[in-house]
Amino acid sequence: MHDARDAEDRRLLEAGEHKLLLAAYFHPVRERCFLRLRDRAAGDEAAQRVLLRLLEELRRGKVYRVPYRVVVWMVCEWTLGGFWPGAKHEGTLPEEWDATASDAFAEWEDDHDLGVLLAGLPPRQREVLDLRYREGLGPEQIAERLGITRNAVDQALHNGHRKLREALGA
Repeated sequence: MHDARDAEDRRLLEAGEHKLLLAAYFHPVRERCFLRLRDRAAGDEAAQRVLLRLLEELRRGKVYRVPYRVVVWMVCEWTLGGFWPGAKHEGTLPEEWDATASDAFAEWEDDHDLGVLLAGLPPRQREVLDLRYREGLGPEQIAERLGITRNAVDQALHNGHRKLREALGA
């Protein structure tokens, strides 16, 4: 989509069709200004300033090294920086709205919480408990992966569990 827009912008720039070029951006600029400022009058004022600045630059013959759409959006941002957004309007949620939705970050939080719990353990215990609970490996698999005896894995699990119980006050 951007390639077609950029090609059309180049064609209009080369042909000196500045009014047609700006007309293509009129509605998107106005919409962006309105959404950012949340006020119709302020949005229209900002959009007018953006378009007047762009027209002035085009009439002076300014040449751009970036696609014209980038120029338009940068001028929008610079212009909007001088405006203060309007107040947000209070709204209410519909009564039939159900707030019980699945939490996309629940798994990450659980994993992160486990990492925080294990962080205070000595390296061997942390490594063994990490393989046990994050990767779900059994004691034999952990011993094989770490190149230690099964007894060393059992001791690390036992001591790690004891330290976690103490840390959690249970």
